[in-house]
Amino acid sequence: MRLILFVCMIYTGQVLAVPVQIEHDGLRLNGNLVVPAGSTSGPMFILVHGTWGHSGMEIIDGLQARLTDAGQKSLAITLSLGVDNRQGFMNCEPPIKANHGAAADEINQWVKYAQTRWQQIVLVGHSRGGNQVMLYNQAYNQQHILDYSQTHSRNHSQSDSTLGNQSLTEPNVARFVLIAPMTWDADEAAKAYAERFGAVLADRLAVARARTDEVIRADLLNCPDIDVLGRSFLSYYSAEPTRNTPELLATAAQPVLIFQGTDDSLAQGFIAQEALVEKNPLITVQWLDGADHFFRDLYTDDIVDAMLEWLP
Repeated sequence: MRLILFVCMIYTGQVLAVPVQIEHDGLRLNGNLVVPAGSTSGPMFILVHGTWGHSGMEIIDGLQARLTDAGQKSLAITLSLGVDNRQGFMNCEPPIKANHGAAADEINQWVKYAQTRWQQIVLVGHSRGGNQVMLYNQAYNQQHILDYSQTHSRNHSQSDSTLGNQSLTEPNVARFVLIAPMTWDADEAAKAYAERFGAVLADRLAVARARTDEVIRADLLNCPDIDVLGRSFLSYYSAEPTRNTPELLATAAQPVLIFQGTDDSLAQGFIAQEALVEKNPLITVQWLDGADHFFRDLYTDDIVDAMLEWLP
């Protein structure tokens, strides 16, 4: 990771708003950093948007505004989706190179950036972003947590300075917040694909597997009949990476707070697997009566209030 831009500081009253740009894998990644004046303690909240969204979309902007009102620091990021210096919503502009799993790598770069400046980080993801922050946790954070816990339980009477090569620093990503995290089921995905596009998903997957590094013609998410990289298509429709968030939550080793809306039709997949989540004592689920998938207006206040109350 290389920091390439940290400019355009804008003071609004007692708030510092800073467009931030870092580089990863040859792409410029954008974020929006907001730090209220005097905010020297408490965590940095990193906010991750949903499917093909961006840092300024309504729910992310609302969360950042409410966090600012509460005197909390936040960094809203825009995933590249394979596009250099991406800003705004992702459009159906071929060839599509977006990759669902690649978000974990980009989130990791933002965490590294934040770790050089703040001691504690809370990752917040909405919808698909909720799944992607848990993919980050699985790929980069989870084993570190387990190793740290095991090392310190074996050496509870020793100081870090005496542990030698076994010593590990405590992970800075302390907690996770998921807002209407996505779920996934292979049969349901195939059914939905056939209903929407009139095509057999298994056939498209077979083509994508045979041509992973080539551009194929296929229907993808909200983009009908478009040029898309084979591996990109697989990332959105094959079994891996795990897009079924409850499976990731079942083995989470850190506290996770989940918000669901009673008027969100997409929550049915979560309800069907809620028993799986309930088995993990580190998971807390809060249902907001009347909220839909985007938790507009006062529901955003409710999320921020509950999230801050939940933190240690």
